[in-house]
Amino acid sequence: MRRIILLCLVLPPVVVSLQLASCRPQVDINLPKEPIKIEVKVELHIYQHAVQDLDYITGAEPSPETKPEPAPPKEEEKPAPPAEQPKESRASDILLRFLGIGVAYAETTPDQQRLQQVLDSMRKRYGTLSSYKADGSIGENRNGLVQERPSAKMSDANYAKAVRATIAAENADRKLLYEIRARIDGTSAQAQAIAYAKAWREKYARPGEWIEVPVGGNWVWKQK
Repeated sequence: MRRIILLCLVLPPVVVSLQLASCRPQVDINLPKEPIKIEVKVELHIYQHAVQDLDYITGAEPSPETKPEPAPPKEEEKPAPPAEQPKESRASDILLRFLGIGVAYAETTPDQQRLQQVLDSMRKRYGTLSSYKADGSIGENRNGLVQERPSAKMSDANYAKAVRATIAAENADRKLLYEIRARIDGTSAQAQAIAYAKAWREKYARPGEWIEVPVGGNWVWKQK
């Protein structure tokens, strides 16, 4: 009789615990099979801006930060008068200005203005930079900067001094460009530099110019 009572007391908790164990939710902690594509999208976005900027610097396209003004209407075509702004909208604009809240208008930011100055500076220097690249005195490295190369002309002290002055000015502008673009795009200056370096060597380097390229997991210098 005692054995029967003990079994009755022990078995219910055991059964309950087994039931609870069987009801535990199964959590899948396996990593996704497909790679996350967020970084790829960011890199493409940066690369597209790099191509726009370098098109302007090399003279291929107008400035990416400015848009051409629309052509004036023909004499026989009279443009429609602008729609009158509702009174409520005008009143809200005045209230926002009074409160110190800017209304959204197409105005350039300080970073965009500074970016245009840097692009203009690099564009003016591009001809000189290209001549030094052509004779092998300057190459494009993997960090998005220009670098001195041991060309025959570098044996001339005055020539070497001019080349190094160009390298210093160009790299100063490039570093500033990457910092500004990083703030505008919400990325890092390093990510910008990598994208611009890729664009320089793949799209803008001319035959015979020195570029640093990845080969077998290492970076090596070669002529394009």
